[in-house]
Amino acid sequence: MKKSLIALSVAAALTGLTAASAFAAVPSTATIGVRGGWAHANMDDSAFYEEDDKSGFGYGIYADYNFLSWLGIELGYTALDGFSYDGKSGTALGGNDIMVHGPELAVRLALPLTEDGSDLFLRAGAMYAFSDTDHGDSDDGLAPLVGAGLQWAFTRNFGVRVGYDYYFDAFDGKGSTMGGADSDFGLAYVGLQYTFGGEPAPAPAPAPEPQVQQIEETFALEAGALFPFDGSSLTEDGVAKVDGVVSEVSAKNVQNAQYTVTGHTDRLGAEAYNQKLSEKRAQAVAAELSAKGVPAAAITSVQGMGETSPVTGSECDGLSGNALVKCYAPDRRVEITVKGDVVTQTTVPAAE
Repeated sequence: MKKSLIALSVAAALTGLTAASAFAAVPSTATIGVRGGWAHANMDDSAFYEEDDKSGFGYGIYADYNFLSWLGIELGYTALDGFSYDGKSGTALGGNDIMVHGPELAVRLALPLTEDGSDLFLRAGAMYAFSDTDHGDSDDGLAPLVGAGLQWAFTRNFGVRVGYDYYFDAFDGKGSTMGGADSDFGLAYVGLQYTFGGEPAPAPAPAPEPQVQQIEETFALEAGALFPFDGSSLTEDGVAKVDGVVSEVSAKNVQNAQYTVTGHTDRLGAEAYNQKLSEKRAQAVAAELSAKGVPAAAITSVQGMGETSPVTGSECDGLSGNALVKCYAPDRRVEITVKGDVVTQTTVPAAE
């Protein structure tokens, strides 16, 4: 029964450690420390002996090293002292002061709490226990141990550790004058420690800050490439021209784009007629923008300017007939003006 209890306890501790192994301690660090605290004895067999003083004290040194981000190994030397057993019969010896001490080796895994090395930990291993009594030594041997605790780093190097360890069969009186006084021991302790190595990983670079530039670009599309002569319905080539503007704006990744559409005619013909024609052509282009996916709210203005804003100025003066019509071609146009924001580059803020 006793051996089964030991096996189950060790297995439970190792299972907990395995479950915690996905969490990282600070890798490539080593720690040395001293510890001390209250200890208690738990006698397995009370047929011949009773615990006169089952409370004692414990102290020791330890050193551990984290090989991987989650796996560490710990070496130490622990002494448990201050216990006393009395015999319950005439054949059992009275006034037996007991001390257990020895080196120990344990696996340690941690669940981190801070980047400096504070963590919750579990450990499992064994002590090679030497037992001293007033009336002869007991058998020496391996004593399985399990433990848990909290490690808190005040700085990168200095910290404290509090925890509890339990040692199974650390005192074995078999074959000695203390037969029947087999005992387990527990130790609740506080430790002071120093950690070195394992430089902290550099902080991740701050996310680049986008640099936004406001742009305004006007696309002047000649009416001859958009509409049939004297018409206001887009030709296939005209549809392709308008769609090309939308594709170009999208390729430049213009954010919050706003479109204004303005129709213009030349100075030939009646002014009222030219005004109406410019409005219809502007509306036809705006409709194609919507068909291409531009939200209605992004088209902020659709208007016709008729013949009031020519771009040819006086360069056509003195011409007539087909020559004049050809010279006025730049005046017959629909202008699509796009305003919006463009991310031109990213900058990394200077470290503070």
